[in-house]
Amino acid sequence: MSNNSSKFPYIMLVIAFSMIGFATYQLNKMPDSKYPAFKPEFALHSANGPVSFNDLAGKVSVVFFGYTHCPDVCPATLVNFANALKMLDEDERNKVRAVFISLDYERDTPETVAKYTRFFHPEIIGLTGNKEEVAAAAKAFMVPNEKNKPNAKGNYTMNHGTYVYVIRSDGKLGELAGHKNSSEQVAASLRKWIKWAD
Repeated sequence: MSNNSSKFPYIMLVIAFSMIGFATYQLNKMPDSKYPAFKPEFALHSANGPVSFNDLAGKVSVVFFGYTHCPDVCPATLVNFANALKMLDEDERNKVRAVFISLDYERDTPETVAKYTRFFHPEIIGLTGNKEEVAAAAKAFMVPNEKNKPNAKGNYTMNHGTYVYVIRSDGKLGELAGHKNSSEQVAASLRKWIKWAD
C-alpha cells in the first residue's frame, strides 16, 4: 500500500471534523440582519438621567414610539410589552430592555413618561427629549413624527407610527413587528434573540 493510500483515512477524518466544526459554528452564529441598512440611534433622557442607544448594548431591546396622551395604540402596545415581560423568567428579563419613547416633547417630560410607563410595568424604560433629540431619534428609526392640528380646547394627537422594533444584542434590528402583535408573539420574538445576549 502506498503512503498516499495510508494517509487517505486520516485526511477524510480531518475533513469530516472540519465540516462538523463549520456546521456547528453556523448553527451558533447570530444570523445576518434582514435590515442591514437600518441604523437605530438615540440620545434621550429618562427620569434618572441621559440614556443613549449604546446603553442598551448587550441586551435585547423592544422599542416603541408614542406619547402619553395617546388614546389607544400606545396603552394597548404597552399592555402587550408588560404581559410579554411577565412571561419571561428572571434570567430572560435580565437580558431584555423594553423602551417607550415619547415624541411629544411639548407635554411629556422624562418624569411624566417614567410615571406613565411604570403604570404598565416597572421595568419599561420611558424616554423623551427636546425637539432636536426627539426628531433625531424618530429619523433614525424612520418613525413619523407629526403633530396633528389641535382642537378647540388646544388638545392634539400625534402621528407616531405603530411599528414595534425588536433590537438584537449587537444593536441591529432583529424584527419589525406591529402594535397588534400579541404578548405571546412579543415574548417569542424576545426569546428568539435572547440566546445571543450577553
